[in-house]
Amino acid sequence: MTRAAGYIIRYWPAVIAAWLAAVALALLVPPSFEEVAAFDEAIFLPADSPALQADALAASGWPDDHLGRSATLAFVRPSRPLDEEDARYARAVIAWLEGPEAPAAFGTVSTHLDAPGAGDGELSPAQAIPAGALASDDGHVWLVTIALESHAYAPETREGVRALRAHLAAAAGPEGLDTYLTGTAGVAVDEDAAIRASVARTQVLSIVLVVALLLWVFRAPLAPLVPLITVGAAYLVSLGVVSALAGAGMDVSYLFETFSIVIVFGAGTDYCLLIMARYGEELRLGQRVGLADTAGMRRATLAATMAVLAGVVASSAASTMVGFSAQSLAEFGLFRTLGPALAVTVFIALLAGVTLTPALVRLFGGALFWPSATGPGPTGARPPLIAGEPLDRERAGR
Repeated sequence: MTRAAGYIIRYWPAVIAAWLAAVALALLVPPSFEEVAAFDEAIFLPADSPALQADALAASGWPDDHLGRSATLAFVRPSRPLDEEDARYARAVIAWLEGPEAPAAFGTVSTHLDAPGAGDGELSPAQAIPAGALASDDGHVWLVTIALESHAYAPETREGVRALRAHLAAAAGPEGLDTYLTGTAGVAVDEDAAIRASVARTQVLSIVLVVALLLWVFRAPLAPLVPLITVGAAYLVSLGVVSALAGAGMDVSYLFETFSIVIVFGAGTDYCLLIMARYGEELRLGQRVGLADTAGMRRATLAATMAVLAGVVASSAASTMVGFSAQSLAEFGLFRTLGPALAVTVFIALLAGVTLTPALVRLFGGALFWPSATGPGPTGARPPLIAGEPLDRERAGR
């Protein structure tokens, strides 16, 4: 570990350049994660589950019927039954859904309005509401179902739902008519939006908490930049690597992006905090025994710190990776498609912690803990790791 730590600290500009290159490759080369993620929730269930068996039987009998994959438009008039003006508006919406501007995710449209005797302006409002599954008995609600050509959580479906909602907002219906989009597609898109909003709030909160924690621990404005840069690089590289693996055939749940942010922030910040806190402690121990606060002493202290802590951090990460990897044996597909990918994420966070973190510490140099030279904290009575050793070229990282 000592020799490896010495190389990392000696060639810190190359380490930072390598991580910059890795981030650039992760952003440019692999496919977008949304293009290769697994959105079909059927893979989450065992092949012998009753739900999948029933779905297979239904598909064999009605191959063109997209069971469980649909969007539903609800035309609602709370005050009175819907009338022919409402029917004309509903037909206009249906015509758009069946026209060239319709989103590619939408397929066959089913409606009672094209049933015999259901329109063309010749029927009374009461007659224009045939009884059946797509119209309420009191005439206040009509339903129009739209088959999906993609899974409910797929990006194409999300874009299609947004386009339909935008069309409904632009082409307003008669006064007093309410139009809602629901069904599996509507619920999935709203759920996805809620998840993304929650993740965005989590990201902001995580950054704020990490910065506040590090400012409180180190009382230094530059210190929080080290874990933030490390965690950010680890997240982008891990997302690129997992996207490449998914593109090569590995099943990865679309929820990976959500969970990986929490994992990288948690693990990556822990690794950085441990390394920086121990490095500051070693600097304080060096000052206590009278070592001069020189660039060479800081390099030697950082090398000694990494030689001790690299194995500790690696052991911690290894236990986490084993736990996540074990989920590949799970019967429930959500765990099976998330565990191995999260293990990859932890491994990349580990690499960033033991390589990029010390390189960034070298980059900031004596300004890392400014205005203090070493950061606050206990000094202890033991000698520093570099006590009694010459600051030769190898230990100093030169």
